[in-house]
Amino acid sequence: MSTIRRFIWIEIFYFFVLSAIMILLSLTPQPDFDDIFMKRTGLLPYVDFRPGYPPLGKFPYYFFYNLLSQTHGYVLCTFFFNLATLLFLGAILFLCISKLNPKKALRLALILIMMPSMIYLTIVYSRADALAIAVLLCAIYFIDSPWICGALISIGALIKLYPAILLIPLMIYYKGVKNRVKLLYSFALVFLVFSIPFLLSEPLMYTSVFLSHTSRGPSESIFSIIDGYYGHTGFLHPTFDAAIYSWQFAIIYNPSPYDHFRYVWNIPALPYISLGLQMVCLLGFSWIAKKRQDKKESIMLISLAIFSYFAFSTFYNPRIHSVQMPFLLLATLNWNLRRQIAMVVVFEVINIFHSLVWFTPIFWFTGTQLPLTIAVVTRTIMYIVVFSIFARSRKK
Repeated sequence: MSTIRRFIWIEIFYFFVLSAIMILLSLTPQPDFDDIFMKRTGLLPYVDFRPGYPPLGKFPYYFFYNLLSQTHGYVLCTFFFNLATLLFLGAILFLCISKLNPKKALRLALILIMMPSMIYLTIVYSRADALAIAVLLCAIYFIDSPWICGALISIGALIKLYPAILLIPLMIYYKGVKNRVKLLYSFALVFLVFSIPFLLSEPLMYTSVFLSHTSRGPSESIFSIIDGYYGHTGFLHPTFDAAIYSWQFAIIYNPSPYDHFRYVWNIPALPYISLGLQMVCLLGFSWIAKKRQDKKESIMLISLAIFSYFAFSTFYNPRIHSVQMPFLLLATLNWNLRRQIAMVVVFEVINIFHSLVWFTPIFWFTGTQLPLTIAVVTRTIMYIVVFSIFARSRKK
């Protein structure tokens, strides 16, 4: 039996087993607070209300809740939709790794979709991240076609914003102005086509969805800890604040060092240090990738560039772990398999500990500051280890 057939049969078996376990344990998704608020008030997303992320990532859950909220259909539809996105992510990662290192594809793809935090944060905590990353990996799979890459990155950015980051490495990687124009044109065209209904109905509210992220502060990262912010990304304000434009929100609420959505830095230089490190890694790794003759090595370097963007971000929460792990797996394909698996396991253990800070009452009485600091600092050390191993390998 071929490897791809084995993978398909394993995913089918995994689908039924995981479904049974999750449903028996009542680990099923619950409606999002803004979906509940919009249904109660009759507000329309992107017209009267400003959701936290773009329409392709929001609408499946919005429609499930509005059509099936009075029945068990919502839970089942959302559950199986989320599970399907997890398996889709595993399949696309399998295909990407198969192009670069076929011997590792089956094991690494299965490890990803069987990680506890990946399962929980994809199936129970619905935010469409698995779907966004799967589309982004599709773009990497079709890296030889600027037209397809641009379109896929655009679709990914309309699910969650961060897939647009891949444009930076590809603009450097592609040779010739013509290929870069193809990439940008297909990205802009697809983005515009999907955005036309919202731009025609309420362009200011739709624009606010994207602009609202510019005033957000740090969270759960090393930069957050250094700045003295130990909170999460939760909303401190009433939900109806999302019914106004982002610039109106900025006028009503003064920035403060304790409000993630309207933040003022205690150390103003920190966001610039973060951005500088992100850009140095994105541009540097992408430039090295462009100079490499081996496509396998180029894709690994581009994956490392994407991983570095999240590693040096001021923003983190446990869901980012599921976003960056596929790129860590791609970036380290030249590592020994045991070392690669060990690295993923360590990151997974750190993320589970990090998740316990917010998702369980374990630290409610002792306070979250110390355990959050331990999780963040340990993860930062692991980032340093990853980049150190890469730097040592470049010297050989």
